[in-house]
Parts: sequence; C-alpha cells; structure tokens
Amino acid sequence: MNRLILILIVGFSTLFAPELQAAEILDGIKGRDDRLVMPSGEYPWRAVGRVNTETGGHCTGVLVGPSLAVTAAHCLYDKRKMWYVPAPQVHFVAGFRNGKYAAHTTAKNYIIPNGYDEQAKPSRRMAFHDWAFIQLNEAIGYQTGWIGVRDAFQGKGLDESFVQAGYSKDSKTVLSAHIGCPILRRDVDQFADGKKRALLVHRCDAVPGDSGSPIFYYHEGKPYLAAIHVATTKELRPVQGIAVPVSTFERGIVQLGGGEPAFPEGEEAQISHTVEILLRRLGIPDESTFFAGQGLETPDRVGYDIIGQLISAMTKK
Repeated sequence: MNRLILILIVGFSTLFAPELQAAEILDGIKGRDDRLVMPSGEYPWRAVGRVNTETGGHCTGVLVGPSLAVTAAHCLYDKRKMWYVPAPQVHFVAGFRNGKYAAHTTAKNYIIPNGYDEQAKPSRRMAFHDWAFIQLNEAIGYQTGWIGVRDAFQGKGLDESFVQAGYSKDSKTVLSAHIGCPILRRDVDQFADGKKRALLVHRCDAVPGDSGSPIFYYHEGKPYLAAIHVATTKELRPVQGIAVPVSTFERGIVQLGGGEPAFPEGEEAQISHTVEILLRRLGIPDESTFFAGQGLETPDRVGYDIIGQLISAMTKK
C-alpha cells in the first residue's frame, strides 16, 4: 500500500465472574492483574473493537467517528510477508465477545504517519510514530457509538481516572479493562524536523493483543480518548507501558470527521451489566445506595453518564 500523508498532523471468565487471571506472567501485567471482563455489547465498550487481519493475528482499535478508528501502526504490517496488509483484508469487529459482535466492517483505507518505519527494530523513538487511522467501509459508529478525542494533559496533571480496554492475548475473545490505571509521566522529545512529540508512560495492564487499545477518561459524562497503548518496555523494572497521546493525531481525527463522542443511535442506554460490575467492585449493593453516597437523588432513568461517575468513584477508592 502507498503511504498517504495526512496534512496538518503533528506529529482485547464470564460476565458475572469478571476478574481475569493471567495464565502466564505476560509482559504488560504490572504487579497485580487488575483487568476486569467488561460487557462488550454496552457503550462505551462496544466502541472498542478487534482489529483482525486475514493474514493472521489481531490487535485492538477504537472508534473515534462514524467510520473512523485508531489503532497502532505495527498492527497493519505483516512481518512474515514484509508488507502492509491490504486494506480490504483488515477487519474492524466492534463489541466482539465469544464470536458475536455489535458491528463489523472492513477497511477502505488506512493512514500511517511518515515517520513510522515498519522495518526498524521496535524502539522508544519509533513508538512516537506507532499509530494509524483506519477509514472504514461502513459507518458502524452510528450503531455502536464512538468516543471523543481530547487532550487530557494540556496544562493539567496526570490525575484523571483513566481506563484501558482491549482484547488481550490471554483473553482474546472477550474485552477486558483496567479501570483506574496510572499514567506515570509525559515524555517529550525533540526530533530532527524541529517538532516536539510526546509519549505517555503508564502502568495499565496492557499485554500483547492490546496494541492500539484506547486509554480513555470521562469528562462531563462522556468518554474521551487520551492515548492509545502501543508497547511495553522490557528493559525497565517495574514493567511500564508506552502510549501515544491524542495530541499527536487529534487534528487529523477532526479533519476526518471525529472529535466529539456520540452514544449509539436508536436505543435506550444499555449499561445494566456494566453498572452491576462496577457497583460490585465498589462493594455497593445498588444504584440508589451509590447516588445517596454521592449526596444525590436517584434519577428516574439512569443514563450513560453514570459510568463515568462509577469509574471516578473506583479510582478514588
């Protein structure tokens, strides 16, 4: 495939037994395994998908627009054949769980930054460029919803309630999430072209299969992408993860029709299993008890924004 230059860019148990236990100590499990299996048919999880290639293997991606997804660039390169997988052979399967899914389509095209060298050895320097846009053949985002993009670190600290969600190697048929995963720092490097680029160093439990997975947070009741996970360091101890922040490619997403999040169209909020899992994790019996503990009245109808409130409560706990 020919590289396309994007102008103006700088730059993966059961539902009711949701804790995961790594069958092996995988690179990327940082201390205790904090991942939970989440109901991938519910928003925002249904906006996360498996990126499958017909040549084999999978990564994770996330919808950031009706027909636009973000993943890691290395997920689209087949090292055995030494070629980029043709776009029609790249599948985005949203809300995947044990063979079922919320939506599925293939890629029409994808965009990889010029600085990414697919034949170079993995390195911290190359990680700055390890991201890609997938332009999809169908606008499945209207069915699944998508998350927004918003720089969480512009003039702020690293104290947001972050969530990483992906299709991990050891649980690749279900979606797992690390809720409240720590972002350690934001590193900025100067490049030969005179531009400064950033990486995030994190302690999210992201393992092989999670490449391209979103690290997101809630703002005013809606989910926003903060970064995508692209690598795990093997040199440093304790093990750390590397992610590309949205500041690197936010402008491109806006140009391609993304930016603000959107809930799934044509249905009431389907979040009951998500709420049950998070309440159980908090040790709270029901929604009324949760709202009372926040000094709030229980609303007549619980909306999508309760997910952000529960995630924030989990992080504080």
